[in-house]
Amino acid sequence: MNLLITNDDGISSAGIKALERVLGKSYKTYLIAPLKERSVTSMALTVFQGMRVERINDNHYIADGFPVDCVNIGLYADIFPKIDFVISGINRGVNMGYDVHYSGTVGAAKHGALHGIPSLAVSSGRIDPDDGYEKEAELVLTFLEKYKSQIQSGEIWNLNFPPEVNGTGTISELVFTRLGRRRYSEKYEKKQIIEGVSEFQLNGSLLGHDEETGTDFEAYYQGKIPVTPIQLDLTEKIRLKELQSK
Repeated sequence: MNLLITNDDGISSAGIKALERVLGKSYKTYLIAPLKERSVTSMALTVFQGMRVERINDNHYIADGFPVDCVNIGLYADIFPKIDFVISGINRGVNMGYDVHYSGTVGAAKHGALHGIPSLAVSSGRIDPDDGYEKEAELVLTFLEKYKSQIQSGEIWNLNFPPEVNGTGTISELVFTRLGRRRYSEKYEKKQIIEGVSEFQLNGSLLGHDEETGTDFEAYYQGKIPVTPIQLDLTEKIRLKELQSK
């Protein structure tokens, strides 16, 4: 099986290196990642302008673009053999709840699914761990062996690792969940340049979430590994039926 690996933290991040190193033991891995960090870019795609791509070797490329650009090039630019599976990550920080709408990590996986390729987004609550995300990468390898054939066409599985996995410390701690409700509080710093012209800078968000059962947040904070299947079809089907019946 040919795996396409990408991320939104950039080519130098530890998470993508861990995936390439560990998954390469069992699969043919093909890596193409952004030159620099491209977090919070969702499904941005470069069109109507050129994009610089650097070949490191036959299996490893760098693109000066977005995560979705990397997947698109990997699938359609004739640099790799036919791709069977897309993995995006391991992201430095979690992507849970409504984060999936902003995340470049999840966006890259969604682009794979959009083109009929089973896709997985992987994130971790550990920030810059000493082992370079080796633990998470080994669990992803185990995850693939057990679940890769169950990811259906048109869906993405969103996987988040807590800083410490409780219980057995293995993939058996995995729980299938729904997305929780993320709460954001934003604040901009304003710097006046000249009269009528100012610079606004968003210095991160204060993140919260609703306490609900059955969500990715609940499982994560219990030390379990939440996995949420996400579909490309955003139609609110129950609401649609209500409107059509009037």
